[in-house]
Amino acid sequence: MYTLLIADDEPLECAAIELLVKRAKLPLRVLKARNGREAVDLARRHKPHIVFLDIQMPGMNGIEAGKLIRSDNSECQIVYLTAWPTFDFAQAAIRIGVAEYLVKPVQHTEVYALLDRLIAHFDRLHEDEQKQKEEIRSTLNLFSREFFAAMKFGRLTPETMKSYFTAQGITLEEGVVIIIGGLKEEEAQEYFSREPFWQRLPISYFPAIDRTTVLLFTTQAAKKIEEVKAFFQGSDLTVGTGLIFEQLEEIPQSILTASITYCTAYQEGLSFLRYNPSLMVNQSKEELDALVSLILEETLQGNTEKARTLAHRLIDNASKDQTNLLVQLLTVFSHEIHKSVSFLPQRQVPTASVMEQEAFLMDLIDSASKAVLIDRLDRHKRAFEYVDRYLHNHMDHPLTSEDLAGKVSLNTKYFGRLFKQYLGFTFVEYLTKIRMEKAYSLLQEGNLTVKTVAELTGYQEPGYFTRVFRRYHGVTPSSVLES
Repeated sequence: MYTLLIADDEPLECAAIELLVKRAKLPLRVLKARNGREAVDLARRHKPHIVFLDIQMPGMNGIEAGKLIRSDNSECQIVYLTAWPTFDFAQAAIRIGVAEYLVKPVQHTEVYALLDRLIAHFDRLHEDEQKQKEEIRSTLNLFSREFFAAMKFGRLTPETMKSYFTAQGITLEEGVVIIIGGLKEEEAQEYFSREPFWQRLPISYFPAIDRTTVLLFTTQAAKKIEEVKAFFQGSDLTVGTGLIFEQLEEIPQSILTASITYCTAYQEGLSFLRYNPSLMVNQSKEELDALVSLILEETLQGNTEKARTLAHRLIDNASKDQTNLLVQLLTVFSHEIHKSVSFLPQRQVPTASVMEQEAFLMDLIDSASKAVLIDRLDRHKRAFEYVDRYLHNHMDHPLTSEDLAGKVSLNTKYFGRLFKQYLGFTFVEYLTKIRMEKAYSLLQEGNLTVKTVAELTGYQEPGYFTRVFRRYHGVTPSSVLES
């Protein structure tokens, strides 16, 4: 929807143009002014996209009003209504940069043609602007998780943070962090672009699987917290607010306090909770052990959101002098997860920083809880995904169905039936297929001998490799190498 301002001291002229707009159902909101001064005041308040100005008006004529409107709003399209299209008028109009002029009495066909052209102009501008914003947002999203983690743990300079937010059109350095749960990651962007409440505010948001962290930039943070409370009170979402920050260096503390507040609100079933210092309580070793047990329990039930919320509490309560304890807790957690959930990739618990430990914990919760849910629906699906990966990664080794059956704890006969069901071929057919496809690809590169390619794909005898290759592809390895 665009805004059209009509200024004419003859009310009938304004009413006639407004009627034309309504009849055509054009995407225009119409404002009316009775003279040049009123037109300037309305333009300053409403920033119209299009302005129709009569030339001869009492107090301030259309030329003077156009100059002032143009100085305040360079993107505005000014159209003059005149009964005297003289050379002097044309010179003044050119200097202002008018879009068009209409000669009174105005013909409705001329109005429609002009408005259609101007609306199309703004549509193109809007599309270009949205495309540019989307490109910036996409670029920022490529590393938003890493940026947020580094910011949360105080590993970014104020200059780096300032550059990031400036790229989003945010120049303020004051505000508050708000954490919102109950939105899926893919829903977050739509939510913040759809709700009018957020459209009015300069925000930067960082969506995750279980929560969205919002940095709300404002010089009236206390007032905005009250507005957020009113907005979310009684909703299905969970919201926690952090300490107000007055400079970029204070953002990590605001994130930490918002996270602690959010976790408390989530645990107590509240839709909104404001941070207060009583929530900052360091937990004992026994309490942290119990917390890890709860995280394990929720993960093994496939409750990703609950497990991640508890995990945030664990990380939030791990102060610097507890770093070694956190490594121990995560080591125990990782061991229990891998004991209970098969075929998960194994990694060492990082020891360099809490930031890396948080990423390790969240990734393990996500992969394990997802695996649990898959296993409930199909207990063999992930096993044969593992078999598939293993065959691709070890095709240069001697491989038998007995060996692979043992790796997924199945008897050989049952393994053979399931193998064809899940991978579409018998074991020997599938192994030959992936070896031959890899061999063809390596030979096409042209920098390896046939013997080397044979060895890399699990064939120790080049002659046997050649026979299998010819039978599978219909050509010899040498002919592929020479082509």
